[in-house]
Amino acid sequence: MNDEMLLMFPIEVYIAIGVFFGALGAYLSEKRGRTHYKGFLVGFLFGFPGVVCLFIFLKNKKKKDS
Repeated sequence: MNDEMLLMFPIEVYIAIGVFFGALGAYLSEKRGRTHYKGFLVGFLFGFPGVVCLFIFLKNKKKKDS
């Protein structure tokens, strides 16, 4: 099989998309009181579905003031 047919775009495009979704996942995680490292990994590795899961399933971690 021809290697050029395996990827529609150059590898740099896929890395840029992963970094974009990773940054979005880190932003969502940090806004909800979680570490941004895990949000970046989820966004980078899983893309749009990972960011949607972060948006839906992460709840705000609020500190209760006494």
